[in-house]
Amino acid sequence: MKKCFLLACFAVSFTSVFAQKLYFPKTNYADSASLDKSVPQLAKQVIAAYGALDKKLPPNDNLVRLHVAAEDYKPVPALVRDYGMAFYGDSVTTKDLDFNYKIYALIMQSHPTDKAQFKALYLKMFDYLYNDMPPSCKIFIESSLTFPLQMVKDRMAGIVKKNSLSDSLTMQDAIAFCRSYALYKAGMALNALTAETAKKLNGNYLIDDSVLVKMPDGGTIALNIIRDRRVTTPQPVILKYDIYAEPNNEHGKRSVLRGYVGITANTRGKRLSPDLIEPFEHDAKDAYFIIDWISKQPWCNGKVGMYGGSYLGFSQWATAKYMHPALKTIVPQVAVGAGIDYPATNNIYMTFMLRWIHYVTDAKMINRADFTDLKKWNKPIEDWFKNGKSFRSLDTIEGRPNAIFQRWLKHPSYDSFWQNMTPQKHEFAKINIPIFTTTGYYDDDQLGAMYYYQQYLKYNKNPNYYLLIGPYSHGGAQAYPNVVLNGYPIDRVANVTIADLVYDWFDYILKGKPRPAILKDKVNFEVMGKNEWLHVPSLDKMHNDTLRFYFGNTPSGKQYPLLAAKPKKSGYILYDPKLADRTGVEFHLSDDGDNIIDTIMQEIKDKLIFKTAPIDKPFAISGAFKAAITASVNKKDMDLVINLYEQTPDGKYFYLTRNIQRASYGKDRGKRQLLQPNKITTINMNNTFITSRQLQKGSRIVLVMGINKSPEWQINYGTGKDVSDETIKDAATPMQVKWYNNSVIKIPILR
Repeated sequence: MKKCFLLACFAVSFTSVFAQKLYFPKTNYADSASLDKSVPQLAKQVIAAYGALDKKLPPNDNLVRLHVAAEDYKPVPALVRDYGMAFYGDSVTTKDLDFNYKIYALIMQSHPTDKAQFKALYLKMFDYLYNDMPPSCKIFIESSLTFPLQMVKDRMAGIVKKNSLSDSLTMQDAIAFCRSYALYKAGMALNALTAETAKKLNGNYLIDDSVLVKMPDGGTIALNIIRDRRVTTPQPVILKYDIYAEPNNEHGKRSVLRGYVGITANTRGKRLSPDLIEPFEHDAKDAYFIIDWISKQPWCNGKVGMYGGSYLGFSQWATAKYMHPALKTIVPQVAVGAGIDYPATNNIYMTFMLRWIHYVTDAKMINRADFTDLKKWNKPIEDWFKNGKSFRSLDTIEGRPNAIFQRWLKHPSYDSFWQNMTPQKHEFAKINIPIFTTTGYYDDDQLGAMYYYQQYLKYNKNPNYYLLIGPYSHGGAQAYPNVVLNGYPIDRVANVTIADLVYDWFDYILKGKPRPAILKDKVNFEVMGKNEWLHVPSLDKMHNDTLRFYFGNTPSGKQYPLLAAKPKKSGYILYDPKLADRTGVEFHLSDDGDNIIDTIMQEIKDKLIFKTAPIDKPFAISGAFKAAITASVNKKDMDLVINLYEQTPDGKYFYLTRNIQRASYGKDRGKRQLLQPNKITTINMNNTFITSRQLQKGSRIVLVMGINKSPEWQINYGTGKDVSDETIKDAATPMQVKWYNNSVIKIPILR
């Protein structure tokens, strides 16, 4: 999925040079012989045009395919390498990008004279390149050996039809045509051979994708089991407990290549299970019996490990609620905290929840077409937001009333409904296995991942827990970090292949091999901007000092100072978030985050901006900030938002971290405690995101604060009613907030 997205992005990365047209007479489409003669010349013209591009443009697979189309094969292997490095840096996955083109180019450089010689060269090249690859790359290769020729022919036919009356092609169409031609030529030459290779490789696996395991209460779980046909002795098992059911053997094959049995168990109701699909609700109890069944099979040596990210991170913690003795380790990555950070973060529901519910519950598999149709999802969310309807009506606005959506809304507090899904207190104390967690500074589920981490350390007297955290997104912290993350080129040392690190951990725990070298201590974190991993025994050792800043109430233009000393004279800022005003808020769904480095700050409309003086010495902000906001409001509740930035000496903004908090849950996420209107109170923001970033001399720390008014979240109008039932009519009396200047933000730093 990720790879295809990247290919698509770079396939259309044009500048103004591509506005030109290229001469390509329509007679060139007459037959295959004409195309074979004319397309290489067209490709050479396009390659020449690429020379006019900004030299900073990363190498991309356009050039790989253009050189194949031009029959200029010598540069292709290096272009394949550079293209992979542009995305993944030193990651081993660079070896798999455009693998087939590399083989094809190497063969064609040898000028084979017939099919027999071509086949001999292919077998030699494939064995040489494939055997040199780590297991993580082999999996990608095995899943993408053949070319989709019919799709390519249809694509070429569409371009021909579009240009059938013209003797020229736009540069965009020329690139698309050459890309498709290259894929067609290589596919025609390779597909029969790759099909034979795929069959041979698949012969090493024993795949049983139709195993049904009955639960004591009558429920059914579907398993996909993949074993090595050549192994006859019992092996450890690597289990993924996955709600995202789809026909995919990647996990099982990867496990086999690393010397394990690979099993995917789908959540109750998914794939072959006839039960209702009810996310989160059955996983804890079902997991015990899944592992019990696995541990009794003759091919299992009694040791089971688990890994996976997001929902799969949650499902591992659910499994740990009732510890089965065969479970020897878990690797929860970017773990969803059910009731903690999803479907509500700090008790504030997100609009994304309805889209996700349909993604996983519309069918026995996943509803990818619906989930990825961002234009479709824009409409109901925009309608809800602009018209100020109740959050509870969102499913009706979307056109499909949803029982799960409504059920979740009945539990805005972290109550027994959510608590029953994962370990609580004494159950954390009983977890007696080593744990390894990965998350990222820009992981949307970092709060969930760290909730489990902190609860485990709080209640477990013999903790055995390792944490890896760096400049990673939700996806990057699960497998392959982005070399450039939302415009930010991550430090070279941060580019760790996490997908392989997970199996290195399993080798350590389940096979007695050395602990992965990067896990030198319990907490392992990368300092952005310093290109350095640090290793400390606990989270509080991520920093060695704390800066305190107070909210100055005397403006300088449209900004306020963040003061290093507490103001001697009490004061406040009077603030109206204009909750009834929906103008000027543009909402277009995107699965891409905002730029980390930018010349502007995001979402500052109707917010307050505070800035420190320039710092005189470099230091790192390292850890999670905490804030104690002293305020009074004429309402019974409000949802606070804080974003932190570094403003660099050249005026750019580096996005550090953020937080959102419902005031009525500031003291206890399990019990709502409404504010008393117009009474001064302190709202604590303690459940915040971790970051680590080396600040430059001359930089400023910038804080953006206000009341949430984003289409991504519920809108809290402060009446004290269930927020899901409030509407824009509840904003008839404007919210008036007084932010007092003894409010303080505590920022952990590392000098």
